[in-house]
Amino acid sequence: MEEAASAVRLLELAANPINGQFDYDHMKAIHRHLFQDVYAWAGQERVAPVDQWMLKEGHRYYQAGQVLTDAAEREYAKLAAKNLLRGLDLTAFVEALAESWGELNVIHSFREGNTRTQFVFFSQLAEQAGYRIDATQFAPGAPLRDEFVQARFHSQDYGRNDQLAQVLRKAVVPSG
Repeated sequence: MEEAASAVRLLELAANPINGQFDYDHMKAIHRHLFQDVYAWAGQERVAPVDQWMLKEGHRYYQAGQVLTDAAEREYAKLAAKNLLRGLDLTAFVEALAESWGELNVIHSFREGNTRTQFVFFSQLAEQAGYRIDATQFAPGAPLRDEFVQARFHSQDYGRNDQLAQVLRKAVVPSG
């Protein structure tokens, strides 16, 4: 049910993006829209685990609570300080995009649906900066999907976003 409902909501957001400041509230609004039909907690920061890192498939994510909130707010502030990645050439844009995406992924703000929410958020961010992320490259069975997943895990495990930048470089193009 979640997959079907969120797929409909993804199409809605592609046609009518949520306006926002590309901050934490904006990310939460996207999550709320995507998962409103499935989860009562859609758009809300996860509340567990507290006092320890969250482990998922052997990869560490931030613990819930103030640590997570503060980390998220810092990352969105960095994005704002970089003028939402506007005015960058393609190489600089992809590197900055990978940095923000990698860092926000390890924060993992929501219980479920982080990847879909991040994809919408960063696709909208790319558009306002003059670029487009070719979503077809990341669809199930598409060539970059597995590379993208592995690159994000690499970012988490090693604190480096260079592999994520390499993958995104294959799918980000100037818009228009």
